[in-house]
Amino acid sequence: MSKNLSHFQNIIDKAFLAESNVKNEFIFYLKEKLKFKDDDIYLNKEKIFTDSEVNLVNDFIQKKKAGIPLDYIINSSNFYEEEFYVDQRVLIPRPETELLVDFVNNYGFPKKIKILDAGTGSGCIGISIALKNPNYEVYGSDYSIDALNVANLNKASFKIKNFSLIQSDWLSCFGEGSLDVIVSNPPYIKEDDKHLHSLMHEPYEALVAPDDGLADIKTITEQSTSILKRGGVLIYEHGYKQSDKVHENFNNFGFSNIESLKDYQGHERITYAFY
Repeated sequence: MSKNLSHFQNIIDKAFLAESNVKNEFIFYLKEKLKFKDDDIYLNKEKIFTDSEVNLVNDFIQKKKAGIPLDYIINSSNFYEEEFYVDQRVLIPRPETELLVDFVNNYGFPKKIKILDAGTGSGCIGISIALKNPNYEVYGSDYSIDALNVANLNKASFKIKNFSLIQSDWLSCFGEGSLDVIVSNPPYIKEDDKHLHSLMHEPYEALVAPDDGLADIKTITEQSTSILKRGGVLIYEHGYKQSDKVHENFNNFGFSNIESLKDYQGHERITYAFY
């Protein structure tokens, strides 16, 4: 039987009754994957789909029924005004993570510094910093080879010259006093956090840390005391209720001038300190 847009919209209406966002995602998917124009979507709903188009739409519906986020379905995520390749080997970038990049771009660091994006994942933080600061020497480290492969795809896509990828257990491969700035969005969710069920398609190891979500933050902070130059800066994204613990952690390792920044919801989400 021939299938048109009205046919698939009826299927989506029945399958996702209470999820109006899926209908909007479907329109976006048609534009991104099937290259439909507005006229195709709003003025020509009886247009018959080709077999390949039918397969793509059925793939979208099945993946949405499984709860897979749209960014993974289209393998693309917007971050800092750029499009990054993503798949289920890496986290989907969040809007609040852009605050890390904003801080680095706007702080007024010297023109030539060495900066590390620790736990780079898709590479979106490090690449975004490198794009805006061509004189910076930017590194992206990750323990996961899968994540580094994704980051390498993005590095190649942007043809970025001042961004290098390294496999490392956090900061373990860097020399003493070798970095001016370390920025990190490490795993910080508690192992029993009730929100994890909504993140089931994202890599668990990039989300969750022991010790109430603070284990990796503590490890990075300790390692950074030998890796950062004197006067260097360590900057974290962390959970919205963790700023006090992150402040305490910085104090324990001799950092000073500790400050937190609020996200778009008014939560203290970014904390930085000087060594």
